[in-house]
Amino acid sequence: MLNSLGLLKYTNLIYLMILVSGGLFIVSVIIDRRRFRNAIYLQLFIITGIIGLQAALYDTPAYMIINVVMVLMITFLLLIVPFLLIINGFVVVKREGFSLSNIVALLFGILIIGGEIGSLYSISGVGPADSKLYFCIILLFSILVFYLSMIFLAFMFYSFLIRIIPRRVTYNYVVVLGAGLIDGERVTKLLSERIDKAVKVYKRSKKVGCCLIMSGGQGPDEKISEAQAMKNYALTLGVDEKDILLEDQSANTMENLANCKHIIESREGGNSTAVVTSQYHVLRADVYARSLDFPTTGIGAHTAFYYWPAAMTREYAGLMRHYWQTFLFFYLLFAMPLILSLFQN
Repeated sequence: MLNSLGLLKYTNLIYLMILVSGGLFIVSVIIDRRRFRNAIYLQLFIITGIIGLQAALYDTPAYMIINVVMVLMITFLLLIVPFLLIINGFVVVKREGFSLSNIVALLFGILIIGGEIGSLYSISGVGPADSKLYFCIILLFSILVFYLSMIFLAFMFYSFLIRIIPRRVTYNYVVVLGAGLIDGERVTKLLSERIDKAVKVYKRSKKVGCCLIMSGGQGPDEKISEAQAMKNYALTLGVDEKDILLEDQSANTMENLANCKHIIESREGGNSTAVVTSQYHVLRADVYARSLDFPTTGIGAHTAFYYWPAAMTREYAGLMRHYWQTFLFFYLLFAMPLILSLFQN
């Protein structure tokens, strides 16, 4: 309860934290919406906002309602979400086929459940008596799962928010990121959604002179490059062939963006650029573009609902690889004081 935590004594401090976290988020987004730290600021704002709401409603009938809602939300996040991720993993495998990328959600759900069981196991004292090493290993694993889960929530919240942040309307270039082919030569439903969205932006931008850049190389099991297949599809939508440029040498998102940046910089005229990809992929594409010093605006295309959990966990894994040093630094920063205090007792 709020009173037992002594938070009422610090109401002004709580409100100050809300203003600071909210201010940091707004300023950081204005400076560059593509920074991943925006997700962390947003989460801090949400957490302090909830605590501030509890403080403001203390000793009112609504206070109990807020507590009940919080308990239900925590229960949902701790117990239900991991099982939903596992179930979704099986659904995606059934619809899309078995691959490592399609079971990421399932593995993440198992990891979360494992962390929760490990936490309960260590707290219960069931393990070997007087074994600090045993307790330390369980504690490190539990902290890791909690840490990854909290950052994932921050990533998820900001991934949804970044889609509705106002952006410019017209562009000189619209980059479309590839996403595999059917029978090695036809665009998939996922990829056609990206191209459809890009063509809408292109047609809206024709008055300022706009080119589509189809980006994607040719895989070992593909008859033509993804870029060529994307161009073929775009031509059926009424796009002028002279307005389509091909980037057909890339194998991943980072190479997509790096090669497209080189194409744009080698041409004269304006260079305002939109990068169209699936909705779940916008934040990671933005982060990668920023690391390349490539000024872009990410635009998301429609994605089937069932595919979201698997896609989001895969995107999160990609960002962890990109920021692995930062992730590791803050994990150790949080975990080491607890471990040191354990061995000092």
